[in-house]
Amino acid sequence: MRKRTAITAAVAAVGLVGALAATQVANAGTDRDRGPDTALLEDRLADFAALTDGSVLVEVRDGRHTWREAEGPRSLDEDARDARPGDRVRIGSVTKSMVAAVVLQLEAEGEVDLDAAIDAYLPGLLPYDEQPTVRQLLQHTGGVPDWVQLAYPGMEEGDLTEVRAGLGEYYEPEELVAIAAAEDPLFPPGEGWAYSNTGYTLLGLLVEDRTGHSLRHELRERVFEPVGMDDTELPRPDTAGVRGAHSVPYLTTGDPADPYFDATGASNSQLWASGGVVSTVRDVNDFYDALTDGTLVSADQLAEATAFTDTGAGFQYGLGLGGVALGCPEAPEEVFLGHVGDGMGHQTQTFHSFDGDRQITISWSIDDKHGYHDPDAFDQALFGLLSAGLCEA
Repeated sequence: MRKRTAITAAVAAVGLVGALAATQVANAGTDRDRGPDTALLEDRLADFAALTDGSVLVEVRDGRHTWREAEGPRSLDEDARDARPGDRVRIGSVTKSMVAAVVLQLEAEGEVDLDAAIDAYLPGLLPYDEQPTVRQLLQHTGGVPDWVQLAYPGMEEGDLTEVRAGLGEYYEPEELVAIAAAEDPLFPPGEGWAYSNTGYTLLGLLVEDRTGHSLRHELRERVFEPVGMDDTELPRPDTAGVRGAHSVPYLTTGDPADPYFDATGASNSQLWASGGVVSTVRDVNDFYDALTDGTLVSADQLAEATAFTDTGAGFQYGLGLGGVALGCPEAPEEVFLGHVGDGMGHQTQTFHSFDGDRQITISWSIDDKHGYHDPDAFDQALFGLLSAGLCEA
């Protein structure tokens, strides 16, 4: 959800640029007929889990083979149970890929024109002379400020004062848009790139306007049920927390006397269309498999959604989908599609080959903003786990 994680962490660990791209982690691939190298994956997971005090969940798919594992405790309580691979987490901005899939379905039904200005459907919400199009909102090129950064300005510097006071507060989607709309646009539509949770709040309202149903209903009917994502939901906006067995999401505070803030109580109204879905690593892989095999969108629509634009931040972005090249030894230019997600403590990264044959979803429970563990080592260990799951032999 938060802009810092969606962009900065994407550059550090998903964009895999600069120093990370130069690490040349040993090739993690294996013979695809034999499935993934589970011994290597176990080693890479152990390396990564050693650099966080919470839980790490991961699922890797390689053709017909699946490897799924969990490390660490569900909470930081002394008597906490061990995490399980099927534990539920807030997947944060991975939600955006799912909302984008619904918008593309509405386009196919003739209900939405991607190149229409948003005020053609939602008049009056953005008081701008130049209105962003639906397409620009999908790809973060609309110039709409991010309401999260405005509501929680101290969070970028590690000050959780506003977070502690306001994270449980209920907002109508229009109120979140109004926070951003009180500011001038960041740039004219189409003339820049800036990550905007506000843009996806508008897209959630667009879905509701064009269907006459709640976004929760449309995601369930159009995505979760057709794909068989039985452990996935968009919680009701008038609720907080995470239902079912789950790891506790924490934010680091920078205060040695009180180092972790339990963010479980975040209002689901705030996360909503920009990052509110609760899911599992298995269901997330199921979603992207269905996205690439034609279940959710057509091949032409997927091609349109992955006509990536350069963000200027070390990774590419399309219509609700990010693109990253891991520099795999056998195919250094191969791009994987997916997204990163910040669920206020829960962190998720999910990437997939375009043919859906190689998939990895990783989720961990502590947003280590303050680097209680070495951030460079953390990013390198994450890169090692990602490449172990995705790179060809």
